[in-house]
Amino acid sequence: MSVVLLPDHHDPIRPISSPEVIKTLARRLTDRDRRLLRLIWRHRVLTTDQLTALGWTSYNTAKQRLALLYRLRALDRLRPWKPRGGSPWHYVLDAPGAEILAAEHGQSLREFGYRRDRALAPITSTALAHLRGANQVFVDLYAHTRNQTNDAHLDWWTESECADLYGDIVRPDGGGTWTIANTRVGFYLEYDMGTERLRRLVEKVQAYGELAQTTAAPFVVLFVLPGERREAHLRRALGSRPTIPVATAVHGAHPAEAVWVRTDDAHLHPRRLIDLAPNNPTPHQPTLFDPGEEDDVG
Repeated sequence: MSVVLLPDHHDPIRPISSPEVIKTLARRLTDRDRRLLRLIWRHRVLTTDQLTALGWTSYNTAKQRLALLYRLRALDRLRPWKPRGGSPWHYVLDAPGAEILAAEHGQSLREFGYRRDRALAPITSTALAHLRGANQVFVDLYAHTRNQTNDAHLDWWTESECADLYGDIVRPDGGGTWTIANTRVGFYLEYDMGTERLRRLVEKVQAYGELAQTTAAPFVVLFVLPGERREAHLRRALGSRPTIPVATAVHGAHPAEAVWVRTDDAHLHPRRLIDLAPNNPTPHQPTLFDPGEEDDVG
């Protein structure tokens, strides 16, 4: 079943992509605009609310700027239809915006890997809710780092970036390292929609155990589940002694806060993400991945 898209009858006429359109766009882009374009390209699709958390403190200011970037063709957007309530705009990279990012890498649009139909595909996919939910974990952590008093730093790798590195063993929905002061924890994310059998989730943990044998850096597997009942069922299926550290939380819980419960904790004590780090963390332990050049996300 495909996603129904809600049309916008007030949508302005958009300019046809041309060298002049690209030049005009390049002159209008700020450093923040370029950073957000890179984030949208990496994460495939981000909503108005998510982009506000990533780049602004004011929702109205963000909404106005995103609308301008849409009119300038840096971004494209669609609004999935919902039977009840409104749906936010979902933003993806548009061709002129992709041309500018490609030029930053000295590449053509084809070499950069952009095609408009592929860019729009996540919004029309039945897996949109899963992608949006996994991206929200990233957004919440990144927004936490924007407050300097938290002394937090995030390194994040997307599902496709993880697949390029470890796809022959396991395919996380995301991963990275979370650092506060001198404490660091490496993690992989499994954002569960409740559609897979518990046996399949147990098999994933076993695959992570295999991955642990190939990397020297310790990590914890984070399961974000659709409800407490599903969470309890997974804990029972995994048992109290999984081969690697596993922690669970539910949809909507802020991932930086004390919402994680380790499966080997009989007392179900909620912990912050940073508290899932090893008992004797090494301040300068190597990062979990080597993805090459990364965006400014921390």
